[in-house]
Amino acid sequence: MKINNPPYLQIALDLVNKTELERILSEIPESDKILLEAGTPLIKKFGIDIVKFIREFHPFSYSIADMKTLDVGWLEVQIAAEASANAVAISGLAPYETLISSIEEAEKRNVDILLDCINVESPSTILENLTKKPEVVLFHRGIDQEGKVDHPWNKIKIIRERFPECKIAVAGGLNLETSSRALNNGADIIIVGRAITQAENIKVTINKFLHLL
Repeated sequence: MKINNPPYLQIALDLVNKTELERILSEIPESDKILLEAGTPLIKKFGIDIVKFIREFHPFSYSIADMKTLDVGWLEVQIAAEASANAVAISGLAPYETLISSIEEAEKRNVDILLDCINVESPSTILENLTKKPEVVLFHRGIDQEGKVDHPWNKIKIIRERFPECKIAVAGGLNLETSSRALNNGADIIIVGRAITQAENIKVTINKFLHLL
């Protein structure tokens, strides 16, 4: 599966309780507009094979392994691909050598690279220096930054204009209001975690986000 028909809703499964994960996965509807992310805490708690576990519930889903890779990019992409991930999230703070090896390995294995720009000052500079671009550029405000830092709306527009071949994702405490703003500012993918996984009615909440698309 390729993400060639945006916009999309990416559900970030940043959980550490497997029973809770099962409950949430069972409530997520089938939709070609939903992408499923094995979040970094989930992978660190249960290992990369949790991606296969997610696929047991949604076998045809587009699955992202949020590795936040900083080194040995080719190897971490290989590991994630072997666990059935369709995409791997790597850190934009990684050395260029790591970014290049990640993208090259992803190309060999027919998976996508999501470049996580959390704490990256100039995503444009990184992209300018990469001959092969990542499939997705993620503007990511960390949980620890919430209430202190806003989403970089101006940078989203810059990337959209200068690198139209890259899809743009936005993450970081998104709710319905900020998701709508992200889409209006050119995002192809809204990444939502707690607003869905901690919702009282997950199906109803997901449908509200899908309606924004």
